[in-house]
Amino acid sequence: MAPSIWNVLSESIHIINSQPRHYLTLSLIFLLPFSFLILISKLIIKHLQQQQPPIIISLYLLFLILSSIFSYSAFIAITYSVYNAFFNQPVKLKEAIKSITTSFFPLLATEAIISPIFFVNFFLFVYIKSYSYLFMLFYMVLMLVFMSYLEVNLGLVKVIVVVESSWGLEPLKRSWKLVKGMRKLVLSIFYLFGFLEVILRWISGYNLVLIFVISPIQAMLMLYNIAVFTVIYTYTARRSTLKLERRNLKRQRTRLACP
Repeated sequence: MAPSIWNVLSESIHIINSQPRHYLTLSLIFLLPFSFLILISKLIIKHLQQQQPPIIISLYLLFLILSSIFSYSAFIAITYSVYNAFFNQPVKLKEAIKSITTSFFPLLATEAIISPIFFVNFFLFVYIKSYSYLFMLFYMVLMLVFMSYLEVNLGLVKVIVVVESSWGLEPLKRSWKLVKGMRKLVLSIFYLFGFLEVILRWISGYNLVLIFVISPIQAMLMLYNIAVFTVIYTYTARRSTLKLERRNLKRQRTRLACP
């Protein structure tokens, strides 16, 4: 039976509260700069719209590189910590940060496989802007459904890369298999955290003071988001292992029953 939203949320809160300093430190090192970069980038780009295209492109690349470093590092260290804490094996800060060196490039390579799918949809949307409003609306609804379907089925990919030390296509297949039976839960989590992040970014707007206020809140939201998906992975992986064990046990019993 799939856990409820309340189950995964309460388990995530329990894990984070068991080592508050550990997760606060990781958030300050990685998530807070990442959150601040996301919010401040809109403000900077807005004020530099009159600049030459090469300057804007260079800034985009700089933000992309910095945000990737902080976001991947945060995800790896927090996922590693939460997964071990789930089994009552809390890790130290040094060990969590060390895990980044092991999973950073496999995670980057795996993301490079997934990203083109989303980029193609974005460029298609830009291309069809010249079409009728009705056609654009139909395409947007279709893409929303398709993207949600992909997001749900590939929702555990990054966790798998960190926990199972795999990369490339294997985590994609594994995520697709594990999510089966828990798609409603994963979709609910995506919409819950996605809605909250959109609200926070909307509140921050282009105001520097509000950006400083919202950044820590958004960082905490990201922390719980990572923790929740790690907990979901742990539930699904354990359920998959139990199913496999039952299947093997049934096969053994069938063989023993045969004359």
